[in-house]
Amino acid sequence: MAAWSWWPNADVGHNQEAKKESNALFGVENAFETPKPERLIRRIIYLSTNPGDLVLDSFAGSGTTGAVAHKMGRRWIMVELGEHCHTHIIPRLKKVIDGEDKGGITEAVGWKAGGGFRYYRLGPSLLQKDEFGNWVISKEYNPAMLAEAMCKLEGFTYAPSDTAYWRHGHSTETDFIYVTTQTLTREQLQKLSDEVGESRSLLIMCGAFRVKNLDEFPNLTVKKIPKAVLNRCEWGKDDYSLEIQNLPMKAPEEDIVAGAPATGKKPRSKAERRASVQQPSLFDLPAGKGGAK
Repeated sequence: MAAWSWWPNADVGHNQEAKKESNALFGVENAFETPKPERLIRRIIYLSTNPGDLVLDSFAGSGTTGAVAHKMGRRWIMVELGEHCHTHIIPRLKKVIDGEDKGGITEAVGWKAGGGFRYYRLGPSLLQKDEFGNWVISKEYNPAMLAEAMCKLEGFTYAPSDTAYWRHGHSTETDFIYVTTQTLTREQLQKLSDEVGESRSLLIMCGAFRVKNLDEFPNLTVKKIPKAVLNRCEWGKDDYSLEIQNLPMKAPEEDIVAGAPATGKKPRSKAERRASVQQPSLFDLPAGKGGAK
């Protein structure tokens, strides 16, 4: 016997109810055209999640999913490429957090106020094709943005040094990363190797290099930026084939503390540095906090 799946509007709301909720939140002139009733989203979230779970809405619209999830004690992530993020979602969630949203399921779930959220803007593509069809670094990226992006992709914490030009970030207390669009010569690599020393290691992300045998620099790992980036990303796709589980994430803050004493561990070998860094899951977020958009 098939499970009962008919939800009458007396239980989960209807279009007119959703429109009234939108009018109350945004005003008649700015109301969202196709809102969903909060009671419907509440039923879906109740059946599929538990308090503290993470709810994802890839097409956020007016932010109903995030608002309902927040009121129900769930964490959430919403994605929106349109202007709805600024005209509807952010204002709506602020009202939920401040306790100013009295409509929807607020009274039914006993929601008062609280929580918070973080807002992220999608950055420009790191690579673009030049007039000859070759992949090059986008002109929208300045040196600082490029260094930060490469730190993220390679699993390093972006932390540029005030004293050493080649220290743009670190993965451990003795393992660092240097990002440059230059074509490095053997003399430049030798200088870097000498400054890094035997007790530390350095990953160099560069435009190109003119050295046949990199093994003569055991404390250096050298990679060309475009190839390194292309190996980590899928470009020019408009579907959902991107393998999110393979994207590197920021290392936990407690693993790297500024000014902490050295652990005495040996620097990673070149093979270890080339291997993929094990990163936490995309969904390993602290419990009890609002979602990020």
